[in-house]
Amino acid sequence: MDIAAIDRGKSDLAAHSGSDDLAVGIRSVRVWGTLGWHDIRQRYRRSVIGPFWFTLSTAIMVLVLGALYSTLLHQNVEDYLPYLAVGLVIWGYLSSVANEGCNAFIGASYLIKQIRIPLTIHVCRIVWRNFVILLHSLPVVVVLLIVFGRWPTFEFLLVPIGLFMLLLHGIWVGVTLGVLCARFRDIPPIVTNLIQVVFFFTPVMWSPEILKDRAWVAEYNPLYHLIETVRAPITGRPIHWESWVWSIGLLIVGFAFSQFLMRRARNRVPYWL
Repeated sequence: MDIAAIDRGKSDLAAHSGSDDLAVGIRSVRVWGTLGWHDIRQRYRRSVIGPFWFTLSTAIMVLVLGALYSTLLHQNVEDYLPYLAVGLVIWGYLSSVANEGCNAFIGASYLIKQIRIPLTIHVCRIVWRNFVILLHSLPVVVVLLIVFGRWPTFEFLLVPIGLFMLLLHGIWVGVTLGVLCARFRDIPPIVTNLIQVVFFFTPVMWSPEILKDRAWVAEYNPLYHLIETVRAPITGRPIHWESWVWSIGLLIVGFAFSQFLMRRARNRVPYWL
């Protein structure tokens, strides 16, 4: 299935180099979109509710953790549950993209050695798969908002923009980690452990307001701003301009660095696998 899906557009993808690998790979929506859907279908083959297991597991986690931490942190349940739900869903996406991105090229080594296509396609496949999972989990937030009588505000129109930027962030993160981890195999366990540590320093389960004069811990955390570009509009809170600056700035720097890596290492990756 994998090779067949790629082979249909192989002639259009063969003529590329490290300079345009990112651009050609991102434009190949039909290829990585098909592969991403195939991964999800295979994972939930013969399952009754299929990918909606993500929705169910998210709902259970939010209700259990929300009931506990709203008490520990002295938070209003009506405000805390939607806040926690969005934070957990987006963190799940970011952490999955980072962890799976480390093995993007290693796991696809059999394809990379057989067919010359943009390496970015293998990353987009992972990012798209996890983005679909994110979209399956967001209905939990919508249900919570309806239950607590919260209706969308004007800021809700910014949600698609925030989600699209998360999709783009996933691509440069996956490309960067994919290249580095193909060369240095010690990086994947480092990334896994680092993500676990960073989780506790990122306002996912807690809000920066509880830190008072130490709120700078969150304000200088780029992951917090990536989450806020989606969480603030969904929960009806005004989004600070600093979050957009951080998100856009990180996007520019990230793609520039991933393009640099691709130009330098694109032709070396197959020999590292």
